[in-house]
Amino acid sequence: MFDLNKILLFIFLIPALTISASPIANIEDVRRSNEVGSFRDIEFAFSGTRGNEERDDYDIGIALVKNTLKSESMFLLEKSERTNEDVVEDESFFLHARYLWKNEEKNYNFETYFQSSENPFQSYKKRDLVGFGLRFSEIKHIILSVSILHESENSLLGDKKSTNRASLFLNRSISFENNSFLSGSIFFQPSFKDFSNDYKYSVSLSYNIPVSENFLIKFKISESFDNDPPDLAEKSDQTFSSSFIYSF
Repeated sequence: MFDLNKILLFIFLIPALTISASPIANIEDVRRSNEVGSFRDIEFAFSGTRGNEERDDYDIGIALVKNTLKSESMFLLEKSERTNEDVVEDESFFLHARYLWKNEEKNYNFETYFQSSENPFQSYKKRDLVGFGLRFSEIKHIILSVSILHESENSLLGDKKSTNRASLFLNRSISFENNSFLSGSIFFQPSFKDFSNDYKYSVSLSYNIPVSENFLIKFKISESFDNDPPDLAEKSDQTFSSSFIYSF
């Protein structure tokens, strides 16, 4: 078990630490569904270059989770920063809060959420959304959530946009004998007003290696797509990251 983890760690760590760090939000990885208790996670990702260019990128996140027999709640706060020659080029901010009411008599639960972010990496000055929906019990090992959300966006150039969207979320995790696990997630968020031309999706895959009871290393690759992006931003973004998580 330990030898396999070391091999996989070596394979993933070399490329992951030599590329720019990316936003590390992954709601499913931190919400601790079906676990009861209070949980706190600190997650950190860092990358840097020296030589022709001195660049440091870092992401830090804090997650607070409280789950009872009747409800699940979580709060996630993240910050990313890019510096070049000790000068801050860009900063991003991410906040997510979620509350779920458990319903033992049904195979689904009601939940509501709020999110606020500032992300110049994707030409957003500010993006806020609020939503509510249903989270279904595992269907053949797949987690399914459907919701309705209202989204407000302000771009770096001052354009404002308000959109009502549907949201579909799928997640599947695969555990291995060495206690590591693979987690894949898909989001699809089309606009009610213009379903075919205004939609967003994201796909992420993470490999998680528990080092001890409280310490975990995560490697993640993801792609996000916005068919109607703000300003002159590209429609698609790909991110790669390695991060270190301490739970207490």
